[in-house]
Amino acid sequence: MDGVVNPSKSSLTSILERNYQGRRVLVTGHNGFVGSWLSYVLANAGAEVTGLSLALQPYGSAERDGLLELVRTIEGDITVPATVQRVVDECAPEHVFHLAAQALVLNSYSDPVRTFSTNVMGTVNVLESLRHQSSIRTCVVVTSDKCYATTDRPQIETDPLGGDDPYSASKAAEELVTNAYRSSFFERVSFGIATARAGNIVGGGDWAENRIVPDCVRALRDGVPVTLRQPSAIRPWQHVLDAVAGYIRLGDALNRAGGEYSQAWNFGPAPGTAVSVGDFVNTFFNRWRSKGGSALEPLFGDSVVNERATLILESTKAQSELGWRPLLDTDTTIGWTVDWYYEALHALDFDARAVTESQVAQFLRLDSRLSA
Repeated sequence: MDGVVNPSKSSLTSILERNYQGRRVLVTGHNGFVGSWLSYVLANAGAEVTGLSLALQPYGSAERDGLLELVRTIEGDITVPATVQRVVDECAPEHVFHLAAQALVLNSYSDPVRTFSTNVMGTVNVLESLRHQSSIRTCVVVTSDKCYATTDRPQIETDPLGGDDPYSASKAAEELVTNAYRSSFFERVSFGIATARAGNIVGGGDWAENRIVPDCVRALRDGVPVTLRQPSAIRPWQHVLDAVAGYIRLGDALNRAGGEYSQAWNFGPAPGTAVSVGDFVNTFFNRWRSKGGSALEPLFGDSVVNERATLILESTKAQSELGWRPLLDTDTTIGWTVDWYYEALHALDFDARAVTESQVAQFLRLDSRLSA
């Protein structure tokens, strides 16, 4: 490790310049909520980003943020092996971030076959294509905080994997698939591969059905109360840029010393900051009202599916070994999220790219100050 940059002393800006500027990067799921923020940060820092995803979501982050102007977009399904191999062969990526997934718990009940096909076999197809591509240096496979078996304490990376619903089980299986490929095919080559398990990610530009923030925003837009399935459920809320920063720092570590960092990594909010769904929504609405908006009190409904009551991540390993830490507390996370959507619903000349650029710049400045 002599001569290796100390990750705890590296700002995110310096990592982007050192590791990704001018480099070929493949992001699967680049037009989804998290994938679009990650792709934007990478491309804006000078990376040559290729995105592989299903067709663009109308009015989603990728379209509104002008991502298509920054990223080479290829429409394709990761469940089709030939499609994935063709894209990998064409762009010859040096770094890969695999985010393409069926990412909704409720949808996994209505279409479990598609969920397992996308999240498990889709990951197999991506990793299979990478083992035949000599350009690859790193791969970050993004799974989920829901990959763990139920426990009554904060989850650490060595906890048993599990899942009582199709989505959670598919993400646990994705972890097993990645470990199998790492041990069987990538252990003896110069290639770092790791999994990232982030908390409940929120931020501007998420318009998915059956997620708490976009559900709240649609209720605010339509002047109706939002219905909460599990208002007492505890979740590890964090801003999308905190998660993106974790993925980028992990990719940097893999590039420097792949064998040492090819493991599973948690990225969650600071200990003791996880709050209930009900408290999160109340804070969200209060912030909305403080900006001049109106919000009806939420309704409480029964959950139609089996969802875990408490989910908390322990991220000490990422903080001590990657130099990552959550920069935005829960109140700030909610504030930035409200600011993005309030502009989206109220500004006649709303410019999603400008708002996104502003928040990315704020985040990078904060990170640089704390890394100095």
